[in-house]
Amino acid sequence: MQPFKIRFLSITGKRCKKRWVVKGDRNTSFFHNSVIKRRRKNRISSITNSSGEIINKDEDIASCFISYFTNLFSSSLQSRNINQIPPLMDGIQDENLTSAPSKEDIFNILKNMRGNAAPGPDGFNVTFYRMAWNYIGDDVYNLVRNFYLNKCMAESMKKTNIVPIPKKQICSLPLDYRPISLCNVSYKIIAKSLALKMQSYLPDHIINSQYAFVKGRRISKNIIIAHEVVHSFQLRNWKESAFMLKLDLAKAFDRIEWNFIRYAMKRLGFNENFIDLVAVCVESPSFSVIVNGQSYGNFKSSRGIRQGCPLSPYLFIIAINELTYRLQEAISENRIQGIKLAPQTPPLHSLLFADDVIIYGKANLQEALTIKNILQDFCRDSGQTPNWNKSSILFSYNTPDAARTEIKNTFQVADMDHNTSHLGHPLFTAHNPKSKVYGFLKNNFKSKFNNWKSNSISHAGRSILIKSVFSTIPVYYMSHVLFPKSFLEELTSIIRRFWWMGNTLDDNKRPLYLSAWSKFCIPKGAGGLGFRDLATLNIALITGLAWRMLTNPDALWVQILKGKYFPNHSFWTARTYGPKSWTWDSILKVRDIIQKEIHWQLFDGNVTIWNQPWISD
Repeated sequence: MQPFKIRFLSITGKRCKKRWVVKGDRNTSFFHNSVIKRRRKNRISSITNSSGEIINKDEDIASCFISYFTNLFSSSLQSRNINQIPPLMDGIQDENLTSAPSKEDIFNILKNMRGNAAPGPDGFNVTFYRMAWNYIGDDVYNLVRNFYLNKCMAESMKKTNIVPIPKKQICSLPLDYRPISLCNVSYKIIAKSLALKMQSYLPDHIINSQYAFVKGRRISKNIIIAHEVVHSFQLRNWKESAFMLKLDLAKAFDRIEWNFIRYAMKRLGFNENFIDLVAVCVESPSFSVIVNGQSYGNFKSSRGIRQGCPLSPYLFIIAINELTYRLQEAISENRIQGIKLAPQTPPLHSLLFADDVIIYGKANLQEALTIKNILQDFCRDSGQTPNWNKSSILFSYNTPDAARTEIKNTFQVADMDHNTSHLGHPLFTAHNPKSKVYGFLKNNFKSKFNNWKSNSISHAGRSILIKSVFSTIPVYYMSHVLFPKSFLEELTSIIRRFWWMGNTLDDNKRPLYLSAWSKFCIPKGAGGLGFRDLATLNIALITGLAWRMLTNPDALWVQILKGKYFPNHSFWTARTYGPKSWTWDSILKVRDIIQKEIHWQLFDGNVTIWNQPWISD
């Protein structure tokens, strides 16, 4: 009976899909409630078809999705002869690109995959491959080796289940769902091996304004640049007339043309053999749609990359990189100017994080028309479709009204709302306290609780939840903003209440605190529980940001900060007065901490003794 019970609890734990729940916390009430809630949330009870009818039978809902996805994944573009395209860079002729990975490499790929992720159409998940490796390892290796030698793949391997995932609370149309692909593990091993080979070449081949999926580039740096631009735009003494176009690409991954991916890879210098291997993986998959746990239909696509395929993120940024290259070429040819936040900063023409696109330009009609033509050409070639209704534009403070009207009419977009966010961060921060701008963090904390969840998790489970969820939610926001202590204390109080009494929704109840919270933040080895102290964590993150600024002077975000705030000084003598963004203000506040802990060691005499710390205290 005991082995059966353990097995049952294990299955229930997997069905609840809570990654932070560690093995051994057998909280079946929590698991069952999670399963029930997840099932209710994911169930598609009705959908509105193209005729405007509301349908509620699973078969009819599936038919509606199949019709929608078939149309979405169908190409309507002419083929492009990529053999006549001159590459932008020297060809990448590394033989390792087209050589098969070793058996050990394949097993390492498996070890780095999530074991209990949903399987593909064949029903075998990653855990099965790991557990049976001693029996199937040679067969898997031969399968991968055959792919690299013959550039072919069985059609059954490319079969994919599409799971429609809702993008918002209330979904009534197929376009309200995101098509997440469940690929076979055998396919994902091959795709991941190609992705790993491609990964190492991207930092040198993807323009530095793209911050997604490129090793060494962080999302926080993208946010810093966006905030610096908006900060300059709101300054009255910044005399430039400029605009910032926040562009929404509709179904960007699903519309990308396969031939354009070949074109973009060819332009970056990837050799033909490697491009052919990638094409075998990407082109002509077959799909079935999962509706309420059942599989329906079987159709093929002629464009798009699967959200769930290990290759997709890298192929997309290679494709979208073509847009940034075309903007860069326009600047080199003096067809557009872009913007400069200060005389010593590099010009900016775009800022990207995967399909999140921002384009910058001088606020004049000619520049707007040129950028629009570049966008139209790129979208025509790549299959992308801008959603102008969801796109928006922001102008600098000193842009004349006439120019604003002309440019808005050119792009057919509305002014940017002051509640607009970028990658989850509020863009507009001026004239408001940090606790108000980031007040939504408190709601994010509280949204993680509800009556059944709080009361059905043991203290061991609460400990894991606090460490893996509640202590990490603010990290994303604290990476470049130093928050007031009072605000961090409010967040800490929410965590503390959850630890002591579970249900934190009832603010009238005051728990009995049996120990100081500081004791819980002591490392486990020293007698505490190892919880994070948010104030200390915030300072550490900003200090790390300042250190990366000092050690990476050629990074785009560092050049912008230096050119804007201390063009003729070192970091150590940069002035503390004058208008400054929250990021720069936060860095200045931890400068003394860094200065006390580091000093330059004299070698070749390049250190400036007057304004750089070269003698320790």
